[in-house]
Amino acid sequence: MSTAENPGILPPLGALLLGTHPLRRNDLEADTSALLPAALRDPRTRVLTLDAEGRAPIRCLPDPADAATADAAPAHDAAPARAEIAWAGTAQVSGPLAHLGLTADGAPVLLALPTAQTPGEASTATTSGTAAGAPSRRLGLREAAEMLDPEQTGWFTAGLALYRWHEQARHCPRCGAPTEPARAGWARTCTAEGTELFPRTDPAIIAAVVHTDEHGEERILLGRSARWPADRYSTFAGFVEAGESLEAAVAREVGEEAGVRVVRAEYRGSQPWPFPRSLMLGFRAVVAEPGAARPDGTEIARVRWFTRRELAGEVRAGRVRLPGPVSIAHHLIADWYGGTLPEKAPETLPQNPEDESTR
Repeated sequence: MSTAENPGILPPLGALLLGTHPLRRNDLEADTSALLPAALRDPRTRVLTLDAEGRAPIRCLPDPADAATADAAPAHDAAPARAEIAWAGTAQVSGPLAHLGLTADGAPVLLALPTAQTPGEASTATTSGTAAGAPSRRLGLREAAEMLDPEQTGWFTAGLALYRWHEQARHCPRCGAPTEPARAGWARTCTAEGTELFPRTDPAIIAAVVHTDEHGEERILLGRSARWPADRYSTFAGFVEAGESLEAAVAREVGEEAGVRVVRAEYRGSQPWPFPRSLMLGFRAVVAEPGAARPDGTEIARVRWFTRRELAGEVRAGRVRLPGPVSIAHHLIADWYGGTLPEKAPETLPQNPEDESTR
């Protein structure tokens, strides 16, 4: 197993970022043939099951701080502060499995893969998990991430990314023959040619656009997607094109969407965004000629410059909503702001108009 335990390797943007918690992943260069058989014999093994929408069974946990008000009627629409994945046991699952890795205490973590007979649906499984009888409900990664502990968020992120790839890689891109899972679920093999296929990740840049004027006043440029309500703003993002460097992609996307010229791109951190398979590479983009800022009118409907004081005032007044803390966009803005962002709307927003693409 390959293990990343040094917190110094993590990006400086925040602990809630998806995929930044170090997991004990499989070493796929080693022999993986014994991983699944051994996990099926281990009574500690837990299985992540996803539905066609990529939602996992999530069980709400009691909040110790609420013990004094235990007799109070709960609000039906209130989101729980703490939750856990309702893992299935191996006896409750039928169909193909992938071995994601080991938990911090050494328990194997498996993923129920979508079956060929029912595209987009996981192998049959119940969700009674580790606490029989406790209620659970299906939630997507965006909704669940802030309630789960960092390790469980990491397994959900890895599992969702792998699940979506298996959905889309059922046939060989060279000859069209069916493929089947290999390497404990971390590859697929063409049944006609024997070619091994591995999960794809599409790189995308995401940038906090900033400028400092001659008086030392720093501002950040945020944009509103044409598909968002009038008060939603975020950073700028887009896919890296073929034959393009990350820095060139930052300059191109910012220029296309916001009309300003990037003179320096500083890497700040990364985040997997498995909707379905992006890797968001975060930058701070320093620009010249801030007066040239303008929306492209297609993807971006409006752009606005903010000082720190202006941004805080607009958010607190409810006139501007920022991305939630699960997304790297939130942390890029907080990185520039210099601390915790003012709160008004904690919901997680799409990071940019392209982040739901099936590209």
